[in-house]
Amino acid sequence: MKDIQDESVFPKERLAALCDGIFAITMTLMILDLKAPGNIPKNLINEELPGALYNLLPAFEAYIVSFIVLAIFWARHQLQFSFFNSVNRIILMINVIFLFMIGFVPFTVGLKVDYPESQFAFLIYLGNLFGITILLSLQWGYSVKNKLIINNELDHYLKKRFFLMSIIPILVFTLSFIVSFIHLRLAFLFIYLIPILYTISKKFVRENN
Repeated sequence: MKDIQDESVFPKERLAALCDGIFAITMTLMILDLKAPGNIPKNLINEELPGALYNLLPAFEAYIVSFIVLAIFWARHQLQFSFFNSVNRIILMINVIFLFMIGFVPFTVGLKVDYPESQFAFLIYLGNLFGITILLSLQWGYSVKNKLIINNELDHYLKKRFFLMSIIPILVFTLSFIVSFIHLRLAFLFIYLIPILYTISKKFVRENN
């Protein structure tokens, strides 16, 4: 029987399952926020529906990009958890804040969609994503430092891979933040770099290992 005073009494499987559930709900809510065009007279559907759908393209783009980024965060979270030997109160607290930030994403995506020309709305959206990636990096750094991972030492390949997974979104979001003061549309397009750079970095690390 585990000591109730032991800080490593939390089963990582339960916490991972909770994270899976929050991700699933959040990603579903994002899609449910997309509404089909309404109030089109039946006799004008063929003429007006294409234009109405065209006007929804920015919303579709924001939700698709955000969905992909969330999927990357989920995969990264799962990968990190696969190396954990135990979960203590600090990791638990980091994950509670992490899940709060995840649950906030549908709101910030909706804010960006509703106010596409507002830098303030974009910065709230960007800050939400930036906070998520910082928490993921903080969780991994703390786990390695306090030897909560399965093996006390990671091989060279994994060290490089986790370093790049941490630094890529931080650099992209920072660059996007700076560019938003010059060109808002371009700042959003920088977020496309995350899945692209993740794929490139994985191949690069594998080939140079």
